[in-house]
Formats: sequence, C-alpha cells, structure tokens
Amino acid sequence: MLITILGPDGTGKTTLAKQLSKDISNLDYIYFGNNIENRKYKFFSSFLNAQKSGKLNTLLKYFFIFINDFYYYNLAKKKNVISDRCPIDKYISTIIKEDKYRNLFHKFTLKLFPNPSFVILLEGDSEIIFRRKEEISISIIDKYMLLYRQYLAENNVDFYSIDTSVNGIEETLKIAKLEIQKRYDK
Repeated sequence: MLITILGPDGTGKTTLAKQLSKDISNLDYIYFGNNIENRKYKFFSSFLNAQKSGKLNTLLKYFFIFINDFYYYNLAKKKNVISDRCPIDKYISTIIKEDKYRNLFHKFTLKLFPNPSFVILLEGDSEIIFRRKEEISISIIDKYMLLYRQYLAENNVDFYSIDTSVNGIEETLKIAKLEIQKRYDK
C-alpha cells in the first residue's frame, strides 16, 4: 500500500509523513520531492548526489531519479510505504510553473506510475500556510490546493483532506492515523 502526503509548502507534509512512519508499524517513509538531502536512492546515488551540471547530466539525472522512484513505487506493492510527495506533485508543479517540457515528461511518467492507494491532502487557509515558510506566494498556494483536488477527483484517487491551518500537528496526526487505519482494515 502506498500512502502519499500532498499539499503546498508549509502544510506539514514531511513532519506528518515522518511521524506516521514512526507511529505506525510496518510503514516505511520515502521522500519523492526535489530536496536532494532528503532523498534515498537505491541506484546511481553517487551520480545523483554529485549534482553535475550540463544538459546531458540533467537528462541523466531525470532518468536516474525516474528509475529510483519506479523502484520505490514497486516496493509499495510488497510493503506499506508512506511518501512525502509523489509524481503527482511534480506534475502539478509543472502546471503552476508553466514549464511545458517538464510537464510533458511528468505527464508521461504519471502514466507509468500507479496512483497512490490513498492520499492525505494537507491544505487550509493560504495566508496562514504562507506565514509558516514564506517560500511560495499565497496565490500559488491556492493554485496548488485547487490543482491537487482536481487531479485527485479526476483520477478517482482515494483521498482525505486535513486543514492544517485549523488543526495543529497532534490533531492532524490523530486524524491521519484514523484515516489510514480505516484503509488498513479493508
């Protein structure tokens, strides 16, 4: 089972995913985001951590990350995994950034990756979320929340939304555990 935490920056994805992996037995944590320090690579780790520049190296980097992501997605068929972000997030990001070439790449990769078994969507008041990190604008936070919901609904992905601008981390954790347990019991 692959459980994914999605939401704009500042909603608490990493904190929640890591805590859930500690609190729920047999739930392994994986990070699918762009922060290289947080990523685990099964293959090509020395190349990917070297951060080489140039078009060929960038192309190789995308290909090698794809192979690693594919490995961890397949791992979720054998064991329970909770991910901080996933390829859906990368696809949504390319829409927001209007990056048509990366959008095509991520649209293609989404066809190769199965949707997560369950998504916990973290959202809330965009002004409160913005003040937590001040990394992306309020309007971009709103776009992310809208596009996540649209994608999940259009692709019939089982998801539950938690408002982290109202619920603190402890309450968010309780809600998430309850929703995960409902799906474990199926």
